[in-house]
Amino acid sequence: MHLTIEQILWALVVAGHLVLLIVLLGRDRAAHFPWFTTAIAVSAARLIADHLLQGKLTTIAFHWQTYVSLTLDDLICFMVLLELLRRVFSSGKAGLILKPKGWIGGAFVTLAVAAGAVWLWGPWPSTAAIKADPAQLPLLLVALTATKGQIFIALLTVQVALLLLVAGRRFGFEWRTHPQQIALGLSTNALGFLAVQGIADSIKRTVHLTSREQYERVVHLFTNLDNTRSALWILVLLWWITWLWRDEQGTTPSLVATAEAETIVDATTHEAGQPESAE
Repeated sequence: MHLTIEQILWALVVAGHLVLLIVLLGRDRAAHFPWFTTAIAVSAARLIADHLLQGKLTTIAFHWQTYVSLTLDDLICFMVLLELLRRVFSSGKAGLILKPKGWIGGAFVTLAVAAGAVWLWGPWPSTAAIKADPAQLPLLLVALTATKGQIFIALLTVQVALLLLVAGRRFGFEWRTHPQQIALGLSTNALGFLAVQGIADSIKRTVHLTSREQYERVVHLFTNLDNTRSALWILVLLWWITWLWRDEQGTTPSLVATAEAETIVDATTHEAGQPESAE
């Protein structure tokens, strides 16, 4: 059986998701990053579902399934970014906690910059195109929300990663910590997505197909761009697997085990002392 590059990359991406989930659950990282764990689990489920449903859905059903799942991914990714920000700026690890005014100001700036960039990115459908087929309007709105939402989240991710990189050390989270490494991986994937999306949009605006051969070259180029994104995603998954398997600097396995043992001893002593006080 001859496997294509696309099939090999898909298998590696799925395997990377599953190994990362094992690391998150086995090393107790899921308790610290529940939304990130959810994002990886949902992404893995979507990859498998897309593979199983390929060629088995009608065109309309396929589009609904694709764009609804992308919208769900956008919402979960937003929660992941919020989780990372709260983990760093609200932990009080270095004796500092970001005040409400800082949260409001930072949120306003980052959201405004991302929204403005999406608006300028384009293209946007015209009013005539939106009203052309009222029966397909719900699908068009969902598709528009999903596609523009991806760009918005990617831009927001890059901003959040830069913010954590610049201010994280002051709040006790240097670049080797898990939140920083997760943000680095997310931003790397986001930059890859934005680069591929920008190239694809540029080709669609400038290339005018005049022959079958030219059409096949463009399709081949788009396939290579998708494969490049998949390869980058595999590297990001490997990066996360490596760093999330390790304990953060200053937290050794022996210290963790000692802390857990002390907790168990304290709990046992407390339980043993309850009957005596009751008597």
